[in-house]
Amino acid sequence: MTEHNVFVFGSFTEDETKSLQSSPNENSVQLMFGTLDAETLRSVGFNNIPTEITKKPQPSKLVKKDSTKEVVYKNGNVHDSNSPSFSNGIKEHKQKNEEPTESVVPGSLDQSTQVEALEVKDIENSIISPPVIPYTTATELLPRGLINSGNLCFLNATLQALLACSPFVNLLQELRTRKIPEIGYPTLHAFVEFISGFDMPPGRRSKKEDEFVLETGKPLRPVMFESVLNNFSPDMPNSFSGRPSFFRQEDAQEFLSFVMHQMHDELLKFEGQISVVNGGKVSLVSSVSDEDDESWETVGPKNKTAITRKQSFIPSKLSEIFGGQLRSVVKARGNKASATIEPFLLLHLNICPEPVHTIKDALHLFSAPETLEGYRASSAGKAELVSASKSVKILELPEIIILHLMRFSYGSQGSTKLLKPVYFPLHLILNRELLVSPTTEGRKYELVATITHHGREPSKGHYTCDILHSSGKWLRYDDASVINIPTNKVLHDQAYVLFYKQQ
Repeated sequence: MTEHNVFVFGSFTEDETKSLQSSPNENSVQLMFGTLDAETLRSVGFNNIPTEITKKPQPSKLVKKDSTKEVVYKNGNVHDSNSPSFSNGIKEHKQKNEEPTESVVPGSLDQSTQVEALEVKDIENSIISPPVIPYTTATELLPRGLINSGNLCFLNATLQALLACSPFVNLLQELRTRKIPEIGYPTLHAFVEFISGFDMPPGRRSKKEDEFVLETGKPLRPVMFESVLNNFSPDMPNSFSGRPSFFRQEDAQEFLSFVMHQMHDELLKFEGQISVVNGGKVSLVSSVSDEDDESWETVGPKNKTAITRKQSFIPSKLSEIFGGQLRSVVKARGNKASATIEPFLLLHLNICPEPVHTIKDALHLFSAPETLEGYRASSAGKAELVSASKSVKILELPEIIILHLMRFSYGSQGSTKLLKPVYFPLHLILNRELLVSPTTEGRKYELVATITHHGREPSKGHYTCDILHSSGKWLRYDDASVINIPTNKVLHDQAYVLFYKQQ
């Protein structure tokens, strides 16, 4: 390469552009981003730069910190991270074919925001459009509290816990690049709008790896979920303008299950995998039907056979993250074992029995054989009562496994809460006794989020969420409040929902 090709990104007047183009040639290629003063330009070979260039800096290049407004830096300018123009999707440009030697002069932009430049063969007397900055990665979300406008802590805690699951955030970031209509896809649309408010501005990143400085954004009011809430509890006025505090407290686990099933249905519909099924909804767990479900005979451990049925289920991008499969086997005296394979998004763990004191105890109880009372089996054309048992094991593990500790019960006496202490670890190993395949080794999971209900009554109390930050530190989200907490505060004994990520 014999010519001095300079790529200058920023805003310049006509006189400034002519001065730049008239600079002498050298044997190098240089890229410049943002606002550059005359001294900087001369240092890289521009000797005919008028001093007037530095007298009045471009207004669009001046960046002021504003503690009440979240900003992102795009091509040297300041943009509101909540603006529609920013959240519509950004495409990343990449070099192709040649890889010329480049020296980068960052100017006023943080180096972490520099992107690859497009290859331009004929650069003389041409205007180069600045490249666009891609979305921040899932591990760089800006911590922000959520405003509670009245008994909505169950919503806030659930949303924060989901944001601690990086594969789920990656899915939302992908959906941001696609136009999700609100009509027909209220849950997807709400989550896409929601995640756009958590982009980490480059200037807010911590510079020292060995020092953690918690920087948070202004608390966000999650008004985009109003229609989702109206679908979840249509008998309740869910306006974010003010929800009276005397309204009942909803169940965070029930809301989590609801939004996940809604997202599953909407993702299948959006991808065109279904048209209209059951009024436009596809249940994650369909009912067993001898006519619709596939049945076959399988050979299990010790060459024991079972008639196996698999429930019909269409996977989605959401079920690829949180979805697993259970295999339940019913054994009845005088009959061949019957097995059913069904999908799950959450594992519901019974913690009421006296022997259950830890998550390991609850999982052991989950997979232990259970005696079935009043089981009738067909024999010689007659249905008769026989002794039978049922056992459940995990056939397929998800990337994120959600454990629901069943603290709430509902009966003739109303709803009650179980205050029993149950301990859980930071690292969970699902051993072979839980899994179908006897040759499968234990799977390791890391705790990434917890949801806790505070209070003695299910219809009252308060929800908070603890999440594992990308720095390795733990943060507690209590509606609008976000604080750093030690690990021993995370490992309490009253957790309600646990999120573990496979290592």
